Amino acid sequence: MTNRKGQVELAKEDLIKAVNQVLGIVRRNGRSRKVGLALVLMVLLGGRSSVRNAAETFGLDYANLLEALGELDDAWRDYLEVLSGLVKGEVAVIIDDTVDHKEYSRGKDVSPHGNYWIYCHAHGRFERGVQLLTVAIVDLSTGRAFMVGAFPYAVRKMLDLGMVTEFKTKIEMAREMLDVLKGYFRVSRVVFDSWYWSEKLVKENVVSELKSNRRLLRVESVQGTLEEVEGHLRVGDLPPGVYYADLTLGAQAITVKLLVREYKRDSGTHVKYLYTTDLSFSEEVEEAWRMRWEIEDLQGTSRPWDWRTPRSGGGRGSRATSRSSPS
Repeated sequence: MTNRKGQVELAKEDLIKAVNQVLGIVRRNGRSRKVGLALVLMVLLGGRSSVRNAAETFGLDYANLLEALGELDDAWRDYLEVLSGLVKGEVAVIIDDTVDHKEYSRGKDVSPHGNYWIYCHAHGRFERGVQLLTVAIVDLSTGRAFMVGAFPYAVRKMLDLGMVTEFKTKIEMAREMLDVLKGYFRVSRVVFDSWYWSEKLVKENVVSELKSNRRLLRVESVQGTLEEVEGHLRVGDLPPGVYYADLTLGAQAITVKLLVREYKRDSGTHVKYLYTTDLSFSEEVEEAWRMRWEIEDLQGTSRPWDWRTPRSGGGRGSRATSRSSPS
């Protein structure tokens, strides 16, 4: 086992070296680090077939860059291969987003470097930063979490300004990343927050959270009584309990198991609306939701491709939950 862990660390180091090699080439050709990281993400999700497309998208069709991107694809696959050798059992995939703060970047809505105003809950203000999609896996047999990566992504306003020629939402990126991971790991559940409500992601074995204003098509308690929930039109109208709820998802209706829970905090009573697409789940829903804290702890000090152990005091307290000001 110790040897396996050592192999994972070596594979991680090789991957980071490959990323830095791409970044160095991009910067020497006068483009920003954000462009380099976008290239990295395109290649990791698209595989070797996307290498030339990624370079041409950013006007960087250079032989040495193409070679570096090919080496990056190899390093990425090697890292996942070695990690899958260490984590052989079932895993949960945790998907989240955060912000890489850029305190001294240009103070426009969107700068040429991909920075824009994002509300930071940790600091209680809008700050300049780069949006990151963060993905981790949790080994369900040991509870150990592994960061897969922190990937910057463009906001739609960057496409409108002509700063990028390709655009994918964080939901589309998360779906592609999930498909990649399923090729290496036994994914038994997927955990993300309410901002990822989409038919692309809300599929089998999902544990997530609903917004309180989500409209209900039909609801009944798990005990089968209708009286106590009759007339409730939105999730936030429901009293604490466990329910089967029908909701609209894209052009279809789905049934989820919904847990409405009250939590006492110093600031008062807070209500969570947790759901799962696995109707056989019961109290495991809350346990699975707590796994999401693992990625928030890993985010405590994370920058793209910096997966070292977070400082004590990192994680939930220092996390900047990203909610962008541009639409």
